[in-house]
Amino acid sequence: MRSSLVVTDSLIWTAETEYALSVAVAEAGMGADVTLAAPVESAAAENVPSTFEFVALPGPEPSRSVADFVADTRVIAGVIERTRPSVVHSSRSSAHLMCALATGSRSPLVHLRGGAARPSRGPANGALYRNTAAVITSSSRVRRWVVEDLRVPQERVHRLLSPIDTFMFDGVGPADLKEEFGLAPGARVLLNVARLAPVKGHYVLLDAFARVAAHEPGAVLLLVGEAWSGEPEGLRARAVELGVADSVVFAGRRDDVPALISASEVCVTSSVGSEENSRAVSEYMAGGKPVVATTVGVIPELVVDCETGYLVPPREADPMAEAVLTLMRDRERAVAMGAAGAEIARSEFSLRAFVDGLGEALGSVGVSL
Repeated sequence: MRSSLVVTDSLIWTAETEYALSVAVAEAGMGADVTLAAPVESAAAENVPSTFEFVALPGPEPSRSVADFVADTRVIAGVIERTRPSVVHSSRSSAHLMCALATGSRSPLVHLRGGAARPSRGPANGALYRNTAAVITSSSRVRRWVVEDLRVPQERVHRLLSPIDTFMFDGVGPADLKEEFGLAPGARVLLNVARLAPVKGHYVLLDAFARVAAHEPGAVLLLVGEAWSGEPEGLRARAVELGVADSVVFAGRRDDVPALISASEVCVTSSVGSEENSRAVSEYMAGGKPVVATTVGVIPELVVDCETGYLVPPREADPMAEAVLTLMRDRERAVAMGAAGAEIARSEFSLRAFVDGLGEALGSVGVSL
């Protein structure tokens, strides 16, 4: 029986903790005992499957507090001594260092290099990575940085796209946007799913939509995402300034995203940074919709330009508007792009593809799924 220790230091439910739990779920389904270590107040702790052993890390901020870092490292070392895991997974930077110190040479360490930013090139960080058995990144760009900047042998660095439920659209029909939002029956919906944070580029999207609406009077922009950083008040004001307030719907956080994707004509991601994992883009494609998205983070590895949608520069409204109008004016092309995207999503973004990729990464350190 294999055993696995998954460690995350995040208090927030992020792509990294989703990855960590996905690793654990994949292994648990194949005969492994799994221990998850995380801060007791974290979202990861709140979502621990009943089949896992959970160990609460006492230090909520190991990246900022030496005392928390030391306390967490001691707990992790105790778990490793007790369980002797076949593999240790770390997620996020401070968890990486804690696991390296706690593990030593007793178990192979596999680290998820979270974040879309370039890693520190300092000698200590390079040594940490070079002494890690395998590193998993969410994009080829970050993989290249780890290999070139930190001098980790390329065979030890694996790109693994974050998975989505590619069956989420099965049996799901389009949402009734007329009944809920009062949209006209012939409304042509442009959908954006993202929290209303500055990094998601909503102001650029509004500027682009104003240009779209000037040429396509039936166009409607549906913004799905939780309030953030004082929004949507500023965005509402900007929509008024642009004269498109009546054509912009702020839907808030939703649990029926597949139905909203099904009801849309074109899906847009306007991010100006980050996008380590772009769940929205992956789900747009899985839903069979053409995508217009900016060239940030992992997005260029998801969208095939001119085949499943269009890639546009971040912070530039005109190219975004032109790409959307091209799709709205040529429905046959839009449908074909959406179908091509759905095929890629099924083959590359599925849990099956994730497990296969994870198997390769673990196999490189002598652990087989």
